[in-house]
Amino acid sequence: MLDFRTPTLEDRERIESFVRNCGQIGCDISFANTYLWREYYDIRVAFDGDTYYKCYADKGQITGYALPVTHGDLKKAVENVIADAQKRGIRPLIGLLNTANAELIHRLFADRILRIEEDRDAFDYIYERENLANLGGKKYHAKRNHLSRFLREHEDYSVKEISAETLEDAYAVAVKWQENNDDTGELRIIRDALDHFDALGLFGLVLYVDGAPKAMCIANELNDCVCDVSFEKAVEINEAYAVINNEFAKHFTKYQLINREEDLGLEGLRKAKLSYHPDILYSKSVAYFK
Repeated sequence: MLDFRTPTLEDRERIESFVRNCGQIGCDISFANTYLWREYYDIRVAFDGDTYYKCYADKGQITGYALPVTHGDLKKAVENVIADAQKRGIRPLIGLLNTANAELIHRLFADRILRIEEDRDAFDYIYERENLANLGGKKYHAKRNHLSRFLREHEDYSVKEISAETLEDAYAVAVKWQENNDDTGELRIIRDALDHFDALGLFGLVLYVDGAPKAMCIANELNDCVCDVSFEKAVEINEAYAVINNEFAKHFTKYQLINREEDLGLEGLRKAKLSYHPDILYSKSVAYFK
């Protein structure tokens, strides 16, 4: 069987050597997300020569695998996943497959695939950074109105990058946000992210109004062209989400694309993400093997 274990901070360089140029731009591929959600989703990783494996578990039982990332033979790597599942007495399942990889798996294992199903709730919303920065054209009219209203009502505002000096301000926003929302464990994960901010390669912004923090966002780099916004929180001011979104896009000009992750099937979140007119709805599918 594959020797799975919980990921550690020391795994960052090794994992990023596999994933940075693998062609995938889903939020799940990043080391930061793998590490930060390791306990919530019981994420485990394994390495075997030139291949990186990842799985998800529940109550100690593996429930599914990610597509292996390999510098060698992908078919052999997937066969290793299937063999691992069989040895554990579970049905082989590989999830979070983008469209190209789902087609590839179907082609490589046509005689062993039971079915491949899209998981709409896991689709990532990916945007051209310039579109979120400029908000040009008729389709962004409402968003420009939100920004204009904010500027009229809150002249004394500023934006700062998250650093040693602003880490606790970012956390204060998350704490206040949590006070008015169900406890899903996300606050603890945000604390973990801020405690290991540099070690995880994170970056982000805090929005201040009258000197008080009102919004924050935390992101990580997927590759040289794509970043992923892992956390975004705002409090007390309706337009604060629109402002922090726009400021992030204007601030981090290195990137062409911004992945703003999935909607988890939540109607309000889906509506909000669609309202920014994603340039890519990054498909995710699950492959079930016989």
